[in-house]
Amino acid sequence: MYTINTQLAYFKYNLDSKKLIVNIKWFKLDTFSNLNLQALSFNKSDLELFKRFIAKNQPNFPGSYFVEQTTKEGFAMLINNELSQSALPYYLILSKNPKLNLGNSIYQAEMIILMDENYEFPIDYTLDFEVIGKIEVYKQVKE
Repeated sequence: MYTINTQLAYFKYNLDSKKLIVNIKWFKLDTFSNLNLQALSFNKSDLELFKRFIAKNQPNFPGSYFVEQTTKEGFAMLINNELSQSALPYYLILSKNPKLNLGNSIYQAEMIILMDENYEFPIDYTLDFEVIGKIEVYKQVKE
């Protein structure tokens, strides 16, 4: 079982998304609702699929990545998707069918859309499973 750490850039989670670069620890998402969030460690084949997706979308995943082996198969990440206590969500979710939060509030877990380098066109998420990333470090990009 594995997790993978990457940088993430050029993404949007609501109308007011800022230009950010974040360091993320990624997991496979098992279930998501407002009451429950269940994450899984990647198995070998899903990890390889996600690494290929990263390689195809290099602007969104700049820099190198590293894979960590883990003994945890799955775990709950948070109980309620309450408003975030920070200026950012704690968790970012990549999905084939994202539903962006178009309000002003930022929740602990937000669905995101990968964007091109000009933030004009969305990048297709081509994997058959959803992933969730925990933001470890972030910085705002200066214009």
